[in-house]
Amino acid sequence: MPLHDHDTPPAATRPRAEDLFLHAAGQRLAATRIDAPDGAPPDVVHLHGFGTTASRHAVRYLLDDLAGHGHSSLTFEFSGNGESTGELEKATLRQRRNESLAAARLLDEDRRPVLVGTSMGAHLAAWTVPDLRPRALALFCPAAYPDSEADVRFGQERARPGPYADSPAFTGIREFDGDLLIVAGDHDQVVPGSVIDAYLAYSVKARSRRLIRLDCDHFIHRWLPDRAEPRREVLGALRALVTDSLR
Repeated sequence: MPLHDHDTPPAATRPRAEDLFLHAAGQRLAATRIDAPDGAPPDVVHLHGFGTTASRHAVRYLLDDLAGHGHSSLTFEFSGNGESTGELEKATLRQRRNESLAAARLLDEDRRPVLVGTSMGAHLAAWTVPDLRPRALALFCPAAYPDSEADVRFGQERARPGPYADSPAFTGIREFDGDLLIVAGDHDQVVPGSVIDAYLAYSVKARSRRLIRLDCDHFIHRWLPDRAEPRREVLGALRALVTDSLR
């Protein structure tokens, strides 16, 4: 089904975006800030997933919509991806956690942030909960890894995502007291459904929880932009999460 005119704003009405670099542990990370019309500082950050093609641009359809409703955001590429420096094979989850914290320092200091994470980025978002105290989490096809994976380089043999009881993501989500949105694919070939169940089971302190299941595989941001009805549902849910979590 083709997108309606109001699903993708014409270029003239798209939000202003500014490319920039941030620095973390000697690496230069490529980032883009998407500005709301009033120029408010960003209070949303996106953490992308694992893989050589992972990019800060994949979620612009989400972040542009948020900007149109008053929420500026930041999206960036971890070291070893996209235009950032570093080598992907030498990166670790702990390094990416630290890069996530560095990016969060660019957010609005007067508001608790919203963390949007995809796959591995969702693991990182949950892991940073004790440090960042987000008011909301939006997790797309969220992965989870065991504690033993924190310092394993990406070029080495690594554990697959699973419902590991000692996962730092689950340790973090247990402390989360904000609003939680999980968007999962019914045909996810990377993250088992038991991981989604674990995120929901461990998020006992969350103020609210919502799960949206889509008829897609793990690569949700490739599938969703061109599906008008599910796209509209997800955009509306994310918009409500970011706005209502301010109450």
